[in-house]
Parts: sequence; structure tokens; C-alpha cells
Amino acid sequence: MEDLRVWLAVAAFLLTLIGFVYTRAEKSNSTANSLMQRTHQNEIAIERMRADNAEKYATKHELREAVDDLKESINGRFDRLETKLDREKIT
Repeated sequence: MEDLRVWLAVAAFLLTLIGFVYTRAEKSNSTANSLMQRTHQNEIAIERMRADNAEKYATKHELREAVDDLKESINGRFDRLETKLDREKIT
């Protein structure tokens, strides 16, 4: 009878231990999933921030090029006007 009680106690202890490990594994699994989701969302947010910054800098560069083109165009027009005025003065 004593052996039966010992075996029953050992079996109950093992079942309790297995149940404890299983519930901890379930909790850690859900925690790991939430951490993975948050990490993924943070990576997406970082990529968006990088894209916004790249877009801003690209826009500044494009604006500089556009301003340079406008300056060249205006200077070219003034050069043509000066040439016409010089021709008018000569004639």
C-alpha cells in the first residue's frame, strides 16, 4: 500500500510539473509572438522614417538642381537681350 501511495505521489508530482512547464511554455510563446509583432512594427516604422528622410533630402537636391537650371535660363535670356541691345546700338 505504501508503494502505491509513493507511486501516486510521484505521478501527481510529474503531472503537476508537466502542466506547469506546459503553461509556462504557452505564456512564453504568446510573449514571444507579441515581441516579434512589436519588433516587426518597429522595423516598419524605422523604414518609413528612413524613406521620409531620403525623400526630404532628395527633394532638397532636386530643388537645388531646379534653381540652378532657372539661373542658367535667366542668365541665358539676359545674354540674348544684351546681344540684341548691342546689335541695336551698332546699327
